[in-house]
Amino acid sequence: MILGMCLGGRLHVASLRAIFLLLYLSAVSAVAYTLWGILLKYHPVSKVAIYGFFNPVAGVLLSMVLLGEEPEGGGMIYVSLLLVSLGIFVVNRFAREDGTEEKHGRVSRFFWRN
Repeated sequence: MILGMCLGGRLHVASLRAIFLLLYLSAVSAVAYTLWGILLKYHPVSKVAIYGFFNPVAGVLLSMVLLGEEPEGGGMIYVSLLLVSLGIFVVNRFAREDGTEEKHGRVSRFFWRN
């Protein structure tokens, strides 16, 4: 920000409410990244990273509940949300207990049995 100001940029604050909203969003982001770091400290990356795919699902559902928005795309959005959630479930359901990966894991044995 200082570099931008030195190079001729300007910062216009709309209102006191805008400052509080910016501080609120900063605090929420700081808490989220702290929790993410704690999760990575105690759990394998392969187990934690899959929940990053749940962010769009949570965003769509929360916007529907809190803001009353109706997603575009008709029924396809619900199918997409279901598939992402199912993928997260499958990855975590068939993971090894020790956190390591198998070359042909439990998921492939589950779907392609001989």
